[in-house]
Amino acid sequence: MGAVRQPKLAERAVQRASIQMLAHMRCHAAHVPNGSHLAGDAIARAKQTTALKRDGVRPGFPDLIVIDQTAPHTGFIEVKREGVAKIDPDQIWWRDELQRLGFPWALVNTPDGAGAALRAWGWR
Repeated sequence: MGAVRQPKLAERAVQRASIQMLAHMRCHAAHVPNGSHLAGDAIARAKQTTALKRDGVRPGFPDLIVIDQTAPHTGFIEVKREGVAKIDPDQIWWRDELQRLGFPWALVNTPDGAGAALRAWGWR
């Protein structure tokens, strides 16, 4: 008999595990909700989208802003469901822009990925 395959974790589960790990590693993590489910017809959704953009919603911005409690460091984490490593063009633009500005950026798609990101950034 073969091994039982475990289901992959959803993005929310990976994100929550990442936030817990970051807290354990003495980092604050703030979620940036840039996705939304809009209600109504096409005109109502277009109006809502315009209002959200005016409010600062930026497609592709990373899911987590990470602030080190032990040093003046700020980094950004894009969270995906377990096993997914593909990012869309808006996310690529933000990754490149944040790195150009000198901020560390990481893609996390496993519960322990946040710890690996901090180590890769040289924070731990």
